[in-house]
Amino acid sequence: MVKKFIIFLCISTFAFATLVEDKVESFIGEKAYKTQKNLIRVLFQNDSKYFRNDGTIDDVKVLTKLKESGLLKLFYSKPIQLNLTFSTKRNGLIFMRVINESLESMGYNYFLTKRAVKKEDSFIWSIVISTEHMVDPLILSKRLNARGCFLESVERKTENEWVYEINSENIKIDSLKIEPNDKVRLKKPIKPYWIDMENIKSISFGSAIADRWHPKIVFYDDKLYIIKDYNSDRATNRLKLKVPQDAKYVKVTDIYSLNNIKRGLSIYLIGR
Repeated sequence: MVKKFIIFLCISTFAFATLVEDKVESFIGEKAYKTQKNLIRVLFQNDSKYFRNDGTIDDVKVLTKLKESGLLKLFYSKPIQLNLTFSTKRNGLIFMRVINESLESMGYNYFLTKRAVKKEDSFIWSIVISTEHMVDPLILSKRLNARGCFLESVERKTENEWVYEINSENIKIDSLKIEPNDKVRLKKPIKPYWIDMENIKSISFGSAIADRWHPKIVFYDDKLYIIKDYNSDRATNRLKLKVPQDAKYVKVTDIYSLNNIKRGLSIYLIGR
């Protein structure tokens, strides 16, 4: 009986090691894997810690070890067309915004959309970036975590093609959180203000006398569908609006140019 258990344990350990090494090879490529095979076996000898409780491999932990060991290639010898695919099970509009925000925060401001597909049980967005630097999956993971998302799996299909499966059940965009009954002065905007509106009944704005603000206010629900908007081509310095019951966010800008509120805005919220 003991002998059978030892045999079973050895088989299980070998199977775990094989799965982890297969994953490592997929991330760094066959050539690098063969060159560094002995080192990789030393680095990943305690392979059980790279598995989640459900038996799936924690790709982020594997990638972290590879990066720490200098085995994860983050630069290309010349600019390439990097293909990235992001997949989630819900929240298409807000998902695209969060991915966009995350990439922008990493310095990737320009990319092309190859496809955006909504299926019954998933949303898939594929983009192309011209770059000499691979999108660091670990930094991307941290940016997504800050938006209530986490990487369920990462797949490197080719040297310049990566697929990310993302859990976005608790997704949230980058928005200002302002406490009710506390007047806040916002600095000059470099892009429209996004403000969290959860449990807010009304919002008041004030612009500097020297500015000529033409308000453009858009309220969104938690999936980034527009609930209500307000636009005025007449300059104003004061504005108060009721917040729709289902509003989660509000975008605040100027119809013509952000330069019209270059001295910022004051905001005052009243809670429900």
